Amino acid sequence: MSKRIVIIGCGVSGTTAAFHARKTDRTAQIVLLGDEELPEYSRCGLPYAFSHVVPSLEALIGHDEAFYEQMNRIDLRLGWKATSVNTEKRGVEAIRTKDDSTETIEYDTLVLTTGARTSTVPVPGSDLKGVFTIRTMNDVERLTNHLAENHAKRVAVIGAGLTGSEMAEALLQRGLAVLEAEIVPEILPVILDPDMALIIRTRAEEHGVEYHLQSTLEEIKGRNGRVSRIRITGTEHPVDAVVIAVRVKPNTELAKSAGIALGESGGIKTDERMATSAPNVYAAGDCIETYDRITRRHVFFQLATTAVRQSLVAGINAAGGNAKYPGSTGVTTVKLFGLEVSSFGPTTALSEKLGIRPVSVRVTGSTRLPYYPGGKDLTVKLLADPKDGRLLGAQLVGEEGATLRANFASMAGHLGLTVQEFEEIETCYSPPLAPVWDPVTIAAQALLRKLQTSQLAKSRPVTTVEN
Repeated sequence: MSKRIVIIGCGVSGTTAAFHARKTDRTAQIVLLGDEELPEYSRCGLPYAFSHVVPSLEALIGHDEAFYEQMNRIDLRLGWKATSVNTEKRGVEAIRTKDDSTETIEYDTLVLTTGARTSTVPVPGSDLKGVFTIRTMNDVERLTNHLAENHAKRVAVIGAGLTGSEMAEALLQRGLAVLEAEIVPEILPVILDPDMALIIRTRAEEHGVEYHLQSTLEEIKGRNGRVSRIRITGTEHPVDAVVIAVRVKPNTELAKSAGIALGESGGIKTDERMATSAPNVYAAGDCIETYDRITRRHVFFQLATTAVRQSLVAGINAAGGNAKYPGSTGVTTVKLFGLEVSSFGPTTALSEKLGIRPVSVRVTGSTRLPYYPGGKDLTVKLLADPKDGRLLGAQLVGEEGATLRANFASMAGHLGLTVQEFEEIETCYSPPLAPVWDPVTIAAQALLRKLQTSQLAKSRPVTTVEN
C-alpha cells in the first residue's frame, strides 16, 4: 500500500516539499493543503507587483493547478485550513472555507509548512479602514483599491526593515508621498550596521522618503471610519493609509496544540533532518527556528532561500529518504533605490549582544579598474571574531556586484574560514569585468592587518613604572 504524505501550507515551502517528496517516492499519495484559494506564489515579489515593475500579481504564481495534479500527481486542496493535528492517530482535521465542510485526513508522514504572519501595532485606531499589512496577494489588492478609491496622496510605512523599505520604494514608484517611521536609530537594523544603512537612507531621502527614526507610532486617527492622520512620538502627520511592516511571527499554533516542541526562538524545533519532536512529523520554512552557522544558535530567519532548502530536506525525508540540512548563514540581498544591499552574519550590535566584540573594517572600492569605463563604487564592511580570526559577517552596498560577492563571503562563513583563509582565495581578473584586487579582498586584507595589530598589542609585555 502506498504511503500517504500530508503537507500543511501551500507556499513556497509546502510546494517545494511536495515536489521533492514526489521525486523521492513515485508511488506515494501526496496531499497539499493551502488555506488561500491560490497555489504557491512569490510573496517576495508582492512589492514589485504593487509598483508594476512586475506587470501583474498573477505573474507571481509559480505553477497552475494542472502542474500539481496532472504532472506531479499531487492532491492539491486550496481553500482548506488545517484546524488540528492528532500525532497519535496520525490525522489532520481540516475545514473548507467556502462551505465549512470538514474532513479528517490520515497520514503516514506529515510536513508542517505553516509559514508566518504579519504583526499589527496595538495602538488606538489600528482597526480603521486604510491600515494594511503586506503578506498576501489579497493584502496588495486591498491596498491598491483603497489608494485608488480615496485618491490617496500620502502613505505612512511603519517599520524600516526589508519589507517596509521595499514598500516605501514601491509607493514612491506609484507616485505617492511616503513617510517611514522606525523605532531604532537607523533603517535595516537586522542586516546592516548604522554606517552602512546610512548609505541607503541617504539615497532614499534623495528619492523623497521622509524618515522618522527613533520614533514610535502612538495613534492612528480617522475621519468617517477611515485613516486621516497618525501621531508619531507626539507629532501628528496627515496620511491617507498606513502600511504596518514591523515584524513577522511564526505560525506555530497548530504544532503547539498538537504537543510538538517549540525552540528557543519561538519557532518549531527540528533536527538536521527537519524532524520535529513528534514521530513522522517534519517542519520547514518560516514556521521553524533555524540553526545559524555563524552565531551557532537557533534563530528565526524569514528567508525564501532558507525555507526552500529546509523544505527540500523535509520532503525527501517524509517520503523515506535521508537528507540533512546544515544550517544557514542568513545571507540576504535586496535592491533599494538603485542600490544592491547584501549581508550575511550578525551585525555589530547583535555580535556584542552575544558576547562577541567584533573587529571590523569598511572600505570602498570599484567593481572595475579605474581606467575602464563603467565601474561602480562598492562599499564593503567585514566583521571578524578577534578570538579565533573567523570571518563573522559581511555587509555590501553598491550599484552593482554586492549580491554575488555576498554569496562568495557567505560561502566562506558557511565553511568557517578565518579572515586569513578568506583573504588568500584567488579571484578572477579582466578589465571589463573585475579588478585585480576585488573590493572584498581589499577589505579582507585590511581586516587581517587590523586583527594582527590587535593580537600583537595584546601579546606585548606590560611595563610598570615605579615611583
